[in-house]
Amino acid sequence: MSKVRKPGILRSVMTKTPIREGSTRERTWDAKSDISDNVLTGPRQIENTYKLAPDDEKKFRPGKVENVMKETLTEFLADVEYEKTLGQRMSKLLADTIKTRVKEFKWTRYKIVVHVIIGENREQDITAGSRFLWLEDTDNYASTTFANKSLFALAVCFGVYYE
Repeated sequence: MSKVRKPGILRSVMTKTPIREGSTRERTWDAKSDISDNVLTGPRQIENTYKLAPDDEKKFRPGKVENVMKETLTEFLADVEYEKTLGQRMSKLLADTIKTRVKEFKWTRYKIVVHVIIGENREQDITAGSRFLWLEDTDNYASTTFANKSLFALAVCFGVYYE
């Protein structure tokens, strides 16, 4: 299946490579070619900056992240009643939403990891712990909780700087 663009030039549907009629798959590039520049020039080469620490204005800020997490948990869980099937689906949704909103801060060179736990609120205590291998100067985390009459939620967001 190919379609004619110009007299004498056919374009393959699978590869979108122009082929001249009557030649042995000789490539010709015309001005109207829909092949991107990256295919023609190859991948961009980026030089290493050799930075071992982030700039001060691009550091992970736990205060900002806590505000985002509190707003997100309140927005999604304010009027929700706890159900057994709620925990897994809602945890994934909240973690993805928080991660997307934190990425809007555009802290370059940070990996963002979000963990959300949702459980039934029976006025019990819960203790959650985590271990992480990181550098105290560049890596950080933020955590917050939410509770209503029927459920509780714990959200933790880790910002890990990568070189």
